[in-house]
Amino acid sequence: MMRSGGPDDAAKTARSEHGGAAGSLRRRSARAPRRPEKDACAWSPLAWLLAALACSVAAPGTAAAATTDAAPAEAATVEPNVAPRAEPGALAQIRTRREALFARMLANPSDLDTAFEYAALSSQAGDLEAAIATLERMLIFAPGLPRLQLELGVLYYRLGAYETAKTYFQGALGAPNVPEPVKAKVESYLAAIDKDQQIDTFSGIIVSGVRWQSNANAAPQDSRIRLNGVDFLLNGSALGQSDVNGFVAGSFRYSHDLQNQGDRLEATLKTYGALYADHDELNTGLAELTVGPVFDLERFEIARASLEIYGILGGVTLNSDPYLASGGVGMNFVKVIDPRTRVILTGEYRYEDFHDTILRPTSSNRNGDRYRGALSFQHQFLSNLIGYATVEADRRDADAAFESVTEVDITVGGKLNFSAPFTMPTSDPWTAGLAVGYVHRDYDSPDPVFSSTIAQEVHEGFVEGTLEVPIRDGWSVQASASYRDVHSNYDLYTYDNVSTSLGIAKRF
Repeated sequence: MMRSGGPDDAAKTARSEHGGAAGSLRRRSARAPRRPEKDACAWSPLAWLLAALACSVAAPGTAAAATTDAAPAEAATVEPNVAPRAEPGALAQIRTRREALFARMLANPSDLDTAFEYAALSSQAGDLEAAIATLERMLIFAPGLPRLQLELGVLYYRLGAYETAKTYFQGALGAPNVPEPVKAKVESYLAAIDKDQQIDTFSGIIVSGVRWQSNANAAPQDSRIRLNGVDFLLNGSALGQSDVNGFVAGSFRYSHDLQNQGDRLEATLKTYGALYADHDELNTGLAELTVGPVFDLERFEIARASLEIYGILGGVTLNSDPYLASGGVGMNFVKVIDPRTRVILTGEYRYEDFHDTILRPTSSNRNGDRYRGALSFQHQFLSNLIGYATVEADRRDADAAFESVTEVDITVGGKLNFSAPFTMPTSDPWTAGLAVGYVHRDYDSPDPVFSSTIAQEVHEGFVEGTLEVPIRDGWSVQASASYRDVHSNYDLYTYDNVSTSLGIAKRF
């Protein structure tokens, strides 16, 4: 008796060998921020000597965001516009320094060194509007300074105000004697703006590599199993066996800007293929296409939120034989709580049609409806550390009651960016990831092959570590190692598996 991997194993394998990177290309979570409104004070041609109190203290969304009789110290307590780049532990020190600098700016508006330091600290704290207001007032005293226009362009770019950013970048290039480093940086940002403003965009990632598993066929190590109260001995071919496979995985996304309040149409295609050295019956092909509109919900006064509604079409082959065809619909709601935190709610429905083959003559018992819901929470703890937690529920209503199952998954993990420990061709940071999880499955009815009275129950735990090393623009090496431990009250489905993979990835 032999157990081989099914479509769920194939899908999980595909996700694992993407190294988590492909998931980030699934869909955008929220649209770019609106261009901030410019207050009249920020653009006043008057000297800042008289404008400082009237504008800096009173103007909403700038450094003060307070009433005219507020203390200058309140200038540094504005809610960030984007995630701070400074570490949380340094924010209090930055706030104190900004308060002191703000008081000095009020006392001496023409002190450009103080103003520039205040703007730099505001940018680190995520208060981009305060930084912008300060730098724009500095232009009164230093008009046409390329470095100043570059910094303003970068700040507006970070806010998503691309047209304003482009104006400042072009102004920097138009100045005489522009330093080469400034010119190169401006041109890179202008190219990025042109790409971001395209109506049609296409991006993706392709990963190719090798994977080793200690138990590729997900079979037990103990040859003694019990079926309906009777002990049986499995032959060696039915026990867990190691194997190596080569794989190619891809995730591709097309986006079309509908030019309607931030709405867009998106299509995502995920593909995966694996060929095994020994277990040909596990050779896998997988593809899934999702297509649908993404709506910006600000029109309903739900700020920094989007809703995607999409159709789903997918298929799986095993050993070159059609195994699964599926189709359905889904939705994805994303809400940005603050610059560091977001919540993602996903719901999907599929009808799954399994095909019987010589190796898998009872696969069609799984035919039926499948429902999935997931709630994810993501938070940026540090400038280089992101954590996440996901709770997922999955329900399959199959034709055969013993194949109908309710599954609950809990996953907690994080990703850390850090500098390369030695010289590399690129300065891009390395990324290390760690995830741990638990899965519980309850089947509706006993499987008559195993028991006439007790339905199957499965407890599964896993841990996975990943490392991504950039080697040049768009290219990286991805490595992963994982351990999965599965316990079932049906002996045949109790096993563990160690997996390692190494691949090369290309993003575009």
